[in-house]
Amino acid sequence: MPTENKVAAPLQVERSTVTKLVITGAPNLDPITVFLEDLAPCKGKITVSCWGKSWTAYWGGMWDGLNVGQFFCELNTSYIIGYFAQGMSSQQFSAEALADKVRREILQMRRDHDLDDSDARDLYDEADDIRHVNSIDSLGGAHHQLMRQVLGDEWWHLSVDATEPNPDWDYLERIIQAVQQALRQDQQAVAA
Repeated sequence: MPTENKVAAPLQVERSTVTKLVITGAPNLDPITVFLEDLAPCKGKITVSCWGKSWTAYWGGMWDGLNVGQFFCELNTSYIIGYFAQGMSSQQFSAEALADKVRREILQMRRDHDLDDSDARDLYDEADDIRHVNSIDSLGGAHHQLMRQVLGDEWWHLSVDATEPNPDWDYLERIIQAVQQALRQDQQAVAA
């Protein structure tokens, strides 16, 4: 069945002014590109890019009298990370920390005479293999029996503190701090 060629309605196009900053010289960071767009009073958008990754945030209720750059400088880095990378945590699973925890528990079980020398040695050696897992979920297979014997039937609840600092969080936090520092410098230069 033939389709009719309908004339499309003209698209609405709006122009806005965007400020672009390129930040270099931040310790251990590649150049950072920042796009700032003040859309209306108390409304603004920022996009930050560094080494092929970009993060963006829009605020429709900024504090009166502040542009998006000034507003960004007033915010806590954790709050900004929540906008830029929802679901990212400052901590991540650590197989190393979990293996250490399990081995400490095995030693305590041995001290409490809940295990004999041979069983404690076998479990301790098996606990060393935990260092090579990628996530708590992967412990459900090969190491399930060890985890149950050492930490109990609901062992996954006791392993939530087996974490280490998340390098992705730290990286984004350093970028945000560099952007805030550069925006402050730029605002002082414009004011002078």
